[in-house]
Amino acid sequence: MTTRRTVLKAMSLGPAVLASNVLPALAAPDPSRISLVIGNSAYRQAPLANPANDASAMRDLLTSAGFSVEAHLDAKRADLLAAVDRFAAAAQQSSTRLAVFYYAGHGVQLDWRNYLLPVDIEVNGAEDVKRQCIDLGRLLGRLAQIRDKNFVIVLDACRDDPFKGAYRPEQKGLSQFDAPVGSLIAYATSPGNVASDGGGRNGLYTENLVRELSIRDAKLEEALKRVRLNVRLSSRGQQVPWESTSLESDVFVFADGARKLSAAELEQLLLDDLAAWGRIKNSRNIDDWVQYLREFPNGRFAEIAQVRLTRMLAEIAKPAPVASPSAPAAGARAEKPVLELKPGGDMTILPPASANPNSAGRYPLGRKFTVGDSLEYRISDLYTGVEQGKTTLRVSRVDEANDRFEANNGEWVFDLMGNVLRAPERGESDIPQQLIPAELQLGRKWTAGWIVQHPKWGKLIFDFECQIEALEDIVVPAGRFKAFRVRALGWIRNGGDRLDWTRWIVPGLNGSIRLDVLSRNRSGHMTATVRWELVSLVQHAFEQGCSVQAVGRTRTLQISKDCPS
Repeated sequence: MTTRRTVLKAMSLGPAVLASNVLPALAAPDPSRISLVIGNSAYRQAPLANPANDASAMRDLLTSAGFSVEAHLDAKRADLLAAVDRFAAAAQQSSTRLAVFYYAGHGVQLDWRNYLLPVDIEVNGAEDVKRQCIDLGRLLGRLAQIRDKNFVIVLDACRDDPFKGAYRPEQKGLSQFDAPVGSLIAYATSPGNVASDGGGRNGLYTENLVRELSIRDAKLEEALKRVRLNVRLSSRGQQVPWESTSLESDVFVFADGARKLSAAELEQLLLDDLAAWGRIKNSRNIDDWVQYLREFPNGRFAEIAQVRLTRMLAEIAKPAPVASPSAPAAGARAEKPVLELKPGGDMTILPPASANPNSAGRYPLGRKFTVGDSLEYRISDLYTGVEQGKTTLRVSRVDEANDRFEANNGEWVFDLMGNVLRAPERGESDIPQQLIPAELQLGRKWTAGWIVQHPKWGKLIFDFECQIEALEDIVVPAGRFKAFRVRALGWIRNGGDRLDWTRWIVPGLNGSIRLDVLSRNRSGHMTATVRWELVSLVQHAFEQGCSVQAVGRTRTLQISKDCPS
């Protein structure tokens, strides 16, 4: 089987641009896998160098993977509109299982809607955009009505100044849109930013996209995570691709790559992941974390690796701090808490508001721990509601250099994301439980896994699939919150227990609002039904550029506009 390593060494992609506007298929297609590929370069107002090349590369890739491909270069409005309608109709057919739409060219946002630009437009104002350009919502609205299929939308469409100064939209790039159920939307760069047209034959994003998707056994979401890393590093952080996903199953561009792994292979993957973590867990070398993310884009420590890489890159970019005798040390006790929640309070805690009606927003986790912070939880039975006790966690030490903090004088130890390293009666581990994401965005997926040596049962192998399922209102003793629901479904691989752990998180707050722990043994009997609910919170700092909104009679915190993306 072709491997990623051999492909990266041997592959040379860069097909010639065909002269005709409609590109012929190169192989017998699979009618269950369809694709529409558009590459618009020859604009009257602002021509581009590479979209036609990018579309040709994607056309060839998808055709070689067995897709039935309709591809257009330099599409005029009538042709583009008709092609989109044909694609949407074909996607609705019962025989279709996977549909891929790829667009390279100019794109703009207007009033939170995204528009794709045909090559024959002449735009001098907002009304021209609405009349002459193709509203992407036309396609997404039709796909949102379909179930039991997978849809992939790829948009390399955020070039700068699409109208050559004749008209400048208020917002650059494209607007965020939460993917409908069963779909994934991939963008060449973050909302409101622009993408590079590339200095070579292809744009920076599509060059990396084609390379990663050409690996036959690569899952789509893992390939896109590699693309994001490669583009981010190549552009020195100026261009960071992103995705919104609601896919409910794994997607492979090459159907023969979807091989089910045996139990032994799955365990070996976990062991390889743990071994890689063991080699780099204390590293301050950026290359180590980059290599980990390339090797394990959806690894059991990929969320942690992203946070550490971001932190190290930020440290390189910022100027050295000026010493001040009055400045507190990192993690030191602050003078006054910026947020204090008590039982029965009248505040509603919200994440920074997303004005976008098409998206719940995308937020950094935003946690900042300081000595003196505290979290009190009520512990009860999930089904009966009977209280079992209370636990208070008081931050007693913060060690930013080693990515950890202690609570209750070392009784509890966490990394700086809040992943558990030590808990009472469990002992300390250098393997964090990656159950908390680096970013909060609907649909985000990742994995977690670790091995513990139980005194009675011996070696236990934990494995989880995690996803952010919803943004919803929740009430606990500390107040009312709008929080992201994060669900981790897993099992003890060699023990048979099924695990269902759900927590609610508000970006910027230092702890979970609620945690529900369910587990069943192999006979189906419940072995744990525990609920942790936040009773009180004291927090002395927010991560720079990120905070929450507290609405109530007692006080209102200011929203930082830099927090949501």
